Amino acid sequence: MQRPPFLRITGLAPLLALLLSACSGNSGAGEVANTAPPTGHYEGAISYQGSELRTALDLRETKSGQLTATLSFPQMPGLDFEAATASYQAPQLRLEEAPGQPGGIVVQAVREGDFLRGVLNWDSVRTDFVWVRRGEAPAPGFRDTTLTLTVPGQPAQRLRLLLPDDTLPRHPALVLLASAADSPAAARRATHLARCGIAALLLPPAAADSGAVLPVAALAALRRQAAVDSGRVGYWGRGTAAPRVAEAAGQQPQPGFAVLEAAAAATRAEAAAYQVFSRQRIPVLAYYAGLDTTVQAAASARRLRPMLGYRRGSQVQVLAGVTADFRRPGRTGPDGQWQWPQPATEYWNGLVEWLKAR
Repeated sequence: MQRPPFLRITGLAPLLALLLSACSGNSGAGEVANTAPPTGHYEGAISYQGSELRTALDLRETKSGQLTATLSFPQMPGLDFEAATASYQAPQLRLEEAPGQPGGIVVQAVREGDFLRGVLNWDSVRTDFVWVRRGEAPAPGFRDTTLTLTVPGQPAQRLRLLLPDDTLPRHPALVLLASAADSPAAARRATHLARCGIAALLLPPAAADSGAVLPVAALAALRRQAAVDSGRVGYWGRGTAAPRVAEAAGQQPQPGFAVLEAAAAATRAEAAAYQVFSRQRIPVLAYYAGLDTTVQAAASARRLRPMLGYRRGSQVQVLAGVTADFRRPGRTGPDGQWQWPQPATEYWNGLVEWLKAR
């Protein structure tokens, strides 16, 4: 790897000359190169209160000037995510895990040759970093494709379909339905599941606010895909989208299963919407995060269980001490050492195992 020129300068005079040249407005070959997106695989670390965490960033250009970014933490599988927004205006790069959502990661960096130097904000943590380019970004572990969906009376929808990049001929699959606020969470689950052998079809946020027509049509279209096991296709819905999943489950084609997160069921009226799963004998996996303030987790779980009919395969779990994105918050340990946020492995592993068992 060739080091950028600024690292080869020695002495104050050459450094001042370089700074003056950069401010003069002259366009050199290096400046022209920097206008192209800084694609590639970057490695480095972030450090807070003496605790270091390895990081890896993969930047890919999908269209001219359009970036996708995946940030991962090799020491903690399950924390990786695809940034909801990724923008580059030379020499500045900005990534956001979940714009407008509390606790999300925001990366602001300046490109310096083969290096990215900047600041990472993660909830209340702010830390400087320097990441170095180590080559091209590797394959993402899934095929990122498009499924065109046509529904009578509506414009054609181009939906993102993630297919596992493995040798199996057919895979279980999920139609993911989320509101605008929960779209980053849906995308994060979709990429994780696709890497684990489960196909994922992402619906637009507007589908969470409408009826069941689009989800039902998407389920039918997904079942027709050559790489999908038509008998093992279900729905995923979170928060305000969960009742739409229940509504769609009552129609044909019937899903093979459903996954619900943060489904409000604290009152009898709220819980009644999910009785359809018991009537149609559809197994459900329902998760609640104990620190999620958007839903009454304990009360909702208590009312939801009888609505599902205690069917074999159905589960309702409340995970104590985890946030809405199923992470255990960072904290200072008894020894004074900073402990980085941890993925709730019982959620991520349990989700994959349950889906593969359907």
